[in-house]
Amino acid sequence: MDQGTWHLITDEIKSAIFFFIAMLVTSGIAFYKNFYRLENDEKINVKFSYFAIIFIIYFLTSYGTGAVSSLLFKKYINSTNFVSFYVLINFLSGILLLIFLYLFCFKRQKETTYQIIKRKSLGSRSVGFDALIGIASWLLIFPIVSFFASILDVFIFVVFKVRKIPEQMAIDFIKSTMSHPFLFIIALISIIIIAPILEEFLFRGVLQNFLKKYLKRSYAILLTSVIFAFAHYSYAQKLANITILGSLFVLAVFLGFLYEKQKSLISPIFLHATFNTISLLNLIFIKGI
Repeated sequence: MDQGTWHLITDEIKSAIFFFIAMLVTSGIAFYKNFYRLENDEKINVKFSYFAIIFIIYFLTSYGTGAVSSLLFKKYINSTNFVSFYVLINFLSGILLLIFLYLFCFKRQKETTYQIIKRKSLGSRSVGFDALIGIASWLLIFPIVSFFASILDVFIFVVFKVRKIPEQMAIDFIKSTMSHPFLFIIALISIIIIAPILEEFLFRGVLQNFLKKYLKRSYAILLTSVIFAFAHYSYAQKLANITILGSLFVLAVFLGFLYEKQKSLISPIFLHATFNTISLLNLIFIKGI
């Protein structure tokens, strides 16, 4: 093993130790305050037709537009124009999905949808309180995700003997928009606002509640988290998929737990948005993309 690779490994080990200590402190306080205790399970009758229609539209829109744009446009236009096209098509597909969810879920399936977003038994609790819990929960999950990310990076360095792990697609996505302010703003809206709303409603709200009809709550959270993580798989990320998917799985488990804990989708949406926001701020101002 060369000196450069060993230096990278030691840096990741130091990072893992730091975040492990931070994790023990923050999670220890949360455990002492009984934050990790879940109340009795409440099931929502998410019908198969409701679940199937939403996910079919989601996958057709999300993966269909991405695949078509990659296959048809990347070969025929220059990279700058392709970035512009991809950013805009990604943003527009997200807006179209939000419109579809509003028309289908709130107009035709209102009762189920409102139960997914917030349990009736907790109707007196304000949306602001749920949002605050979600934002504050970042202090718990960030050191946990960072610890596992460092451990997985060490695993990649040691097992595959690489000196540089490929970057996440989302990072390349943001980097490519930095010199175009309009595209950069559109990309930020997609990552900070649209993605958390869509993904939390689809995975924690619809999928997790649907699986709870057939599985124990803990198993439903775990299976939802696995599906959520692998939904972010990208061949272009290569070995980085190990760290990215592993970290996303840990984050997803906590998001699923938080949804069951608060019985409100507002909390995981705001945690997801906070996580994405701070990750982007770290990339822009600390790592200097």
